[in-house]
Amino acid sequence: MKSTSHLTAWKDRLTTGDVVRFRFPVDDPDNPDAKAKRRPCLVMGVRWFGGQKFVEIAYGTGAQTSANRGFEIRVKGGRAKAQAGLRCYTRFIGTRAIIVSIEHPGFEPDPETGTPVMGRLDAKHMQRLVSVKATRRTYGDTAPSVIRAQHLRDQNRQRLQATRGFPERHRGSRVATP
Repeated sequence: MKSTSHLTAWKDRLTTGDVVRFRFPVDDPDNPDAKAKRRPCLVMGVRWFGGQKFVEIAYGTGAQTSANRGFEIRVKGGRAKAQAGLRCYTRFIGTRAIIVSIEHPGFEPDPETGTPVMGRLDAKHMQRLVSVKATRRTYGDTAPSVIRAQHLRDQNRQRLQATRGFPERHRGSRVATP
């Protein structure tokens, strides 16, 4: 008979930077009956509330878009993917994270290993995780909209400078230089 101690041991060892199999909830207003899809998720943090262990997990996707730029951890190198237990390019979206109990039924064990833990981020991606968490702490829930607004202001400034040409106030300095 197989030992089941490894089935609960993963709950004790789960830590920030681990990649897990989890049925992430779907928020689709067009399809309210949509079922949660199993996907790789990144453990962004571990917390204890009332003696219970909770983890913050970020959504993982293979979609290669520019959405959520600045709040994502992209895992694409061969070694990095292998260490994280991923087969293909994956983006973990830091702004699409939820906090769940370690006992949540959405954790789906791998049939071969018996645990939902797929792997762990390498040192380079762990640094990126720390950076994403710091950015989220700085901007809070408004992080994506703040970054987007800043990007739009920069684009507008560049567009105006291009249409106006060299600003009048700098013309003297250009002439004065040999």
